[in-house]
Amino acid sequence: MMSAWRQGMRSVIFFSGLLLFINLQGAGVQIACAPFQATARQGEKVTLNFTVRNRSAYTLNQDGNFFISYHARDLSGRLVSFDNRRFSLPLTVKPGSTVRFAIPVYFSLAPGNFRLEWDLVREGEFWGRDKKWESCFFRLRLLPLVAPGFRDAWLPTVYESGREWLDWEQYLLRQVFLNNEIHYQGKFFGFAAGTTYPQVWIRDTATMMFYARFFYPLPLLQEMVDRFFRSQGRDGQIQDWIDTVGRCDKNTVETDQESSLVLAAFQLALCDPGWLNGEVAGVSRLLRLDKAMEWVWRSKRDRAYGLIWSGFTADWGDVEKSYPDQRAIKLSDRSRRTFSTYTQALYIQAAQKLVLLAGRLNRKTLMDKWRQREKIIADNCRRQLYLPEQGYFLVHRVAGSPDFFELEKGILAVGGNAEAIRAGLLDGTEISRLLQVLEKRRRQFGLRTVSFTLLPPYPKDFFPHPLLRSPWSYQNGGEWDWIGGRLVSALYQVGFRTKAEQYLKEIVAKNLDEMNIFEWSDKSGGGQGAMFYAGAAGVLGEAILHGHLGLAEDFDRYTVPVGRDRFKFKVTKAGDCFTVENSDKVTVDISALAKKEICILTASGKNKACVSKKGKTDIPKN
Repeated sequence: MMSAWRQGMRSVIFFSGLLLFINLQGAGVQIACAPFQATARQGEKVTLNFTVRNRSAYTLNQDGNFFISYHARDLSGRLVSFDNRRFSLPLTVKPGSTVRFAIPVYFSLAPGNFRLEWDLVREGEFWGRDKKWESCFFRLRLLPLVAPGFRDAWLPTVYESGREWLDWEQYLLRQVFLNNEIHYQGKFFGFAAGTTYPQVWIRDTATMMFYARFFYPLPLLQEMVDRFFRSQGRDGQIQDWIDTVGRCDKNTVETDQESSLVLAAFQLALCDPGWLNGEVAGVSRLLRLDKAMEWVWRSKRDRAYGLIWSGFTADWGDVEKSYPDQRAIKLSDRSRRTFSTYTQALYIQAAQKLVLLAGRLNRKTLMDKWRQREKIIADNCRRQLYLPEQGYFLVHRVAGSPDFFELEKGILAVGGNAEAIRAGLLDGTEISRLLQVLEKRRRQFGLRTVSFTLLPPYPKDFFPHPLLRSPWSYQNGGEWDWIGGRLVSALYQVGFRTKAEQYLKEIVAKNLDEMNIFEWSDKSGGGQGAMFYAGAAGVLGEAILHGHLGLAEDFDRYTVPVGRDRFKFKVTKAGDCFTVENSDKVTVDISALAKKEICILTASGKNKACVSKKGKTDIPKN
């Protein structure tokens, strides 16, 4: 009898489970959203709160290929756009559960008034509405991003070239910065790197700082960098990131945090050199920069190779070839001592900037020390990492082992080589050769921009971490404007203007089409990772202002060259803003960041026409 009873209970359980499954399938999913309406600009971040009640048999998450998206109709009910941007679910919604979460969204529709229907989509299979799942509705008034109101409110430094693609990009770059502002207790704290990075990162800060100075008060940016000084270790180490509640951490597989701090601080010192003499916790900022670079020299320089070492990452990346999980961002028992071109090039640039800072503050001993060390690293980098037969620098060399050399010598690392150009490690002939190789591989792989980071990527499963396992994904060859912008800026810097403008135009066209700058994209062109990647916006802004428009700067003045693109400039001064205009009616309004003058440099480089803050024009003699 006991056996029959058990058999009967099994039948009851089986049929109950079957009925539950059928019931769940029929019940479906309900989505609620708040607020119910909003006014926003194209590309502006809007945070929506969703409640998802899952009475289906599906587990709703990205692993199951589920996303949230919307269908757009005008107010008369006419369908405007059915397929739109997908947004990742930040939490898993299991069968039988109700989950609440917030998602940052944005809109790239044409300006207008819309009724949006938010729906779940299982990519390539079905929409929730196909299964009669309940969606939610949202009224949107979408304003144009490129508008006089935006310009007046947010662009104290602005340029007008008459070329739509170039002029419109500055509006998007500025919006990306606005989307990433972090405020804490009512005060500006810093810039997030993107929507999935709520912290302030020093490597992104370094690429943002040139452009940010033209839009944000100097004291706010100084305080942002001071936070990294305050978290500096006694040995000189610099943290990777800090957040609003005082937490900080470091991805130890990289060795670019200290170099990045110097590069960020240099931009601020251009506006206010005396700031470096000020103290943080009893130590001057200049000595803190020296201490940071000294720690790298003492602790991360391999004496046998004469180079700076880090973990085995993908060029500039921060995920190591070690573990398939979060342990891959920390040096460990599986780490391989590796000498990357990117790491050397950033350290060289930081040493060069430290030489300039020490010279400005009359610290000759410090200046001589870093001039000597910069030369040592540069010479060793050229001798051990440059591949003349390939026409570019090696991704990296592994200490004591040739096991990856044959593979890696065939990989063109765009980031490392871009930084090598910026560090002055390649001459004009070598840069021409590098571009020939780059163009050939772009055609071979059918790449839409130069932002793809490894040509070709490492093969499938070379890196155990899931983000890098597939070629053309994340740091394993993904498309990063954070890297492409550096190459563009580097090419402008060394006079390759035609190629730089071609590359810049391709990147800008992609950005404006998406009305966003994503952290990265794969070969299919779909934006991945964080939205509104501020580090990329910063380096693209630098490429435009410093590279394309030729706006140079030292501690005392801005300089704009005559003769570039047939530019013949005149300068006027009004209030706190200089206006520079050329013969083709390209104008640049420059917000005065310090007590500087702005000068027009003639083609010969000998004569300057200068306008000071007082409006006086000074034309020095030859």
